[in-house]
Amino acid sequence: MRLTHVAVALGLVAMSTAYGQPAKEAGRQASAVQVQPVPTPAISEGNTGIAARYPGDVGIENDPDVVFVESFEGSVDEICSHWESAAGKPIMSKSDDAVPGSGGRQSLLLTRVAGGTDGYMDGGNFYRRIKNDKGGFGYDQLFFRFYMKFNEAHAPIHHYGSGLIGFFPPTPWAQGGAGVRPTGETRWTTQVEPGDFSTWDFYSYWQGMGGSPPRGQTWGNAFEIGVPPRTVAKGRWICLEIMAKMNDIGDSNGQQAYWLDGRLNRNQDGRITSYLGKGFPSVGTWTYDKFKPYATGRGIAWDYQQNKGVGIEGGRPFPGYAWRNKPELNINAIWLYRYMSQPEQGTSKVWWDHLVVAKKYIGPLTPVRP
Repeated sequence: MRLTHVAVALGLVAMSTAYGQPAKEAGRQASAVQVQPVPTPAISEGNTGIAARYPGDVGIENDPDVVFVESFEGSVDEICSHWESAAGKPIMSKSDDAVPGSGGRQSLLLTRVAGGTDGYMDGGNFYRRIKNDKGGFGYDQLFFRFYMKFNEAHAPIHHYGSGLIGFFPPTPWAQGGAGVRPTGETRWTTQVEPGDFSTWDFYSYWQGMGGSPPRGQTWGNAFEIGVPPRTVAKGRWICLEIMAKMNDIGDSNGQQAYWLDGRLNRNQDGRITSYLGKGFPSVGTWTYDKFKPYATGRGIAWDYQQNKGVGIEGGRPFPGYAWRNKPELNINAIWLYRYMSQPEQGTSKVWWDHLVVAKKYIGPLTPVRP
């Protein structure tokens, strides 16, 4: 089992690329792509997914649409053996704090303390490739659901990955790329993060990502700016599910979505904000690398020729995602990590449980029947 330190992939690589030096040779930013508006398609929510058929998730690994399950049962060594790369074993322990209604008896606890543990200073992570039914790796659409709980004293998180990832060729360890715009040939990544716990948000790297001041850097893009904050609850179990769907080659019809406790996010008017694709949301505005769903005012984008921000038309449909330029670049890995770049001042704990990856919507855990 290869041990991978998440800071290498997310932080140190950015330093080696001049702190996010812009890739001027990259293709068009998504803010320049114009598409026709369409209504947000119907997509499952609530307890209508695969998990509804398996109370407590018991037996869910046998469902024909499920491709990977991590129950976090057994010893730390046993859990780590299910993954191709793992880091942070010194801070991992078994916990009898399980998700209510679980068919299991434990979860995995990762405890980060001031000064580190046995020399380990980061937050812990797991990575593995996802095999398909053709003998290779990857799918064109996947759903990734897991449960987490943060203690009340948990410090802000630099990056937190419920990551769906595409690498070509797929590697048994996570690759770097912070601050570098993908080309659509070798990689794309997306995850949903809690950050400072004030709100959840996407954090995506793909070839259409926008540049940001002061030099046009390309950091992970967000797509729910200007909507009511989604405060991250501490002290209770949270179900997060994310979905990514690959685009057809030459099109921007890729999609992504995420659910919290089985519900898509909505704005103050009840319109969906956490499910985006070609033409939906049907209107919105870009502010550099951030998309404001349902905003109609004028936007701004980074102009690499003028080396500054320039005004652009606002109130246009979301352009969709051109994740890739070739079919071999698909969704072929998952990454579950907590990257903590600052020294711990207190004690930060996170519990992980009931991780499922599937070809269809999974939904929250259905409690075990009495």
